[in-house]
Amino acid sequence: MEQPEKYEWKKLYTLVLVANAIYILLFYFISNMFS
Repeated sequence: MEQPEKYEWKKLYTLVLVANAIYILLFYFISNMFS
């Protein structure tokens, strides 16, 4: 009952969430730097 496709999707989803968080943090840092 192994589902490699689902595992790959979960890994990709986690990667997207992490990249999103980093992007938001960078945007917040840059906007604070210029204000």
